[in-house]
Amino acid sequence: MNQWLGFLKKEWFESVKSYKLLLIIVIFSILGILNPFTAKITPLLFEQFMPEGAFVNLPEPSALDSWMQFYKNVPQMGLIVFILLFSTMMSKELEKGTLVILLTKGLRRSTVITTKFFMALCYWTLAIALAFTITYAYTAYYWDQSQLHHLLFAASCLYVFGILLLAVTLWGNTLFATPYGGTLVTLLVVIFLFIVAIFPNSAKWNPLELLTASHKLLTGELTPLDLWIPYAITLFIATLAVLLTVSHFKRKLL
Repeated sequence: MNQWLGFLKKEWFESVKSYKLLLIIVIFSILGILNPFTAKITPLLFEQFMPEGAFVNLPEPSALDSWMQFYKNVPQMGLIVFILLFSTMMSKELEKGTLVILLTKGLRRSTVITTKFFMALCYWTLAIALAFTITYAYTAYYWDQSQLHHLLFAASCLYVFGILLLAVTLWGNTLFATPYGGTLVTLLVVIFLFIVAIFPNSAKWNPLELLTASHKLLTGELTPLDLWIPYAITLFIATLAVLLTVSHFKRKLL
């Protein structure tokens, strides 16, 4: 346990030194502010840039619009930037050879993988909590949110999908030991999920459904019970990816 905590402490100091903490706080704070701001200003922008004499009856922005911006901006911008920030979790140290020294001194290979994943998971938790809290507070300032359904569960769906991508990135990064290996594997997995989503029946189990169902969750068209299968499958695949990473790294020649 002391070995695990010691390596975790090392990962923490290195992440702070490489400005990961600062970048996560800044990026996801901006996204949290941007969500309600975009929802509020969009109708005004439409009016400003419409041709003279043209008239479009736009509905008044609401809390739902703000949260739909959240489920658009965080996955499309925040999650992509986050994966890129952690895309060299293993390859950087494998290239430098710093892990070889630590491993020869008795550091367990499973400790390396689990601590790196745990540190990335802590940062992802911070990122989602930050963006969610700011969006919630800023949205509450402008609109009533009492009509929204399953707000926390919808956010947890995004959170769980992010965990899946983190686990896949770590696996790919360890497998190929290159800075782009993890990113490429993650990209291929996402493309595969989008291809599978073409088939309507895949919505019953496809992890991508956790992202696409946010609107229906907030409006009450779907309940958490409707998504328990893709939710459970996403967590299972993420856990399996971490276990596969540990297994592969134990057999990997350094």
